Amino acid sequence: MSKTNNISIGTMQNSQVQQYAQHSTQHLDQSVQHVDLNAFLEAFSQDIAKISDQTVAQSLRSDVETIRLQNNAPSPKKGIIKECLGSIKTILEGAAGSALASYLPAVTTLLGAF
Repeated sequence: MSKTNNISIGTMQNSQVQQYAQHSTQHLDQSVQHVDLNAFLEAFSQDIAKISDQTVAQSLRSDVETIRLQNNAPSPKKGIIKECLGSIKTILEGAAGSALASYLPAVTTLLGAF
């Protein structure tokens, strides 16, 4: 028996697709541990000093501090964390040649978790 499967996806992130599968299972763990976020923030905040533009550096420091405060709050507001990570990502994308551009993949991964 022949079977044709067609999938049309406009945008998909951190997802799985399974078609015409029998007796199959999938598991996708999208959680990010606080340790991972805290480790990122620790390393990233130390490297902010490498930025020569102090306005950009201060903006990054503010985002990092806001994320830290939210992450350590009794009820962290994921929306605020996500906004700050998005701000960091935007800055890093504009600083492709900077020393901090190497953090872009980590920020993108963390953004997917919030």
